[in-house]
Amino acid sequence: MAFAALYSCNQNDHDHHPANHSQNVTLGRADHYVYLNVISEGSYGVVFRALNKKTGEVVAMKQEFYGLCTSTLREITILNSLPRHSLIVEFKEVVVDNRDRVFVVMEHLDSDLKRFMDVKMRPLRPSEVKCMMKQLLEGVKFLHENGLMHRDLKPSNLLVNKMDELKICDFGLSRQLQSESGSYSPGVATLWYRAPEVLAGAETYSSAVDMWSVGCIMAEMLLKQVLFNGRCEIEQLCIIYMSFGIGCAKPYGNQLLHRFLDAMTLGRTPMLTQLGFDLLNRLLRFDPDKRITADEALNHGWFKEFDPYFFWFTKTRKQSL
Repeated sequence: MAFAALYSCNQNDHDHHPANHSQNVTLGRADHYVYLNVISEGSYGVVFRALNKKTGEVVAMKQEFYGLCTSTLREITILNSLPRHSLIVEFKEVVVDNRDRVFVVMEHLDSDLKRFMDVKMRPLRPSEVKCMMKQLLEGVKFLHENGLMHRDLKPSNLLVNKMDELKICDFGLSRQLQSESGSYSPGVATLWYRAPEVLAGAETYSSAVDMWSVGCIMAEMLLKQVLFNGRCEIEQLCIIYMSFGIGCAKPYGNQLLHRFLDAMTLGRTPMLTQLGFDLLNRLLRFDPDKRITADEALNHGWFKEFDPYFFWFTKTRKQSL
């Protein structure tokens, strides 16, 4: 049964989560919830928006058609083991109904970064990009400091609420960083956001794979289109090689620069300053050892040009009036 697997995962899966914060998984009752509507549905299962009748809180409830899969068990274990953080989606409990269907209850947010970008009829403002990047980097820094690689960062895995507060979700591919050199699964991360070393089949890699994904997300917010949109692993790697130059033995910033010339020069206020491009360039280093870390990125000069949270403060203040 799924709960036996969950218990085993919670007790023994030290390879996937920081054990110092491990807690027992809460098991709730389905009759405590009222189903409101379907958020998304696929071959794997369905995600509902639901109301907790006891607390009045709106939550997301995920039901998998064929029981809890390994990735969901891993996600529950990781989220239940991490200390609470405002930039990480909150796991609530596991619920069973009277037909023995299992639901995973999570914090609900209104949208995600992909939909946030899709509904905009214009490119994101520099302040919006900077605000989202600041939150994303702070969340990634928290994960890395707690010994975790997310390994599937992409716009649809970044939830966004009406206040434009961002939270990282979907930890089904996450993995604990090993203190010594160890091997990991090579086929992780959604293709367009996958680091070149993973595309090349490397089984030994670091948290730098997340930083590559962050760079791709930053570029997508600026360009309003996917940066590297290959249809298979080989094509994806070829597109990256063409953008940066095969071998990348010399600086490749100029090869990337032409993709951002419009963003850097159009209008009175450019979308991307020289400092902004420098940060992007450091996130997208072909060599993972030269890629900037989340902590270093947060201290980059681009965030000191103006306070990214000024945009968020102004928006939240307007909505509270």
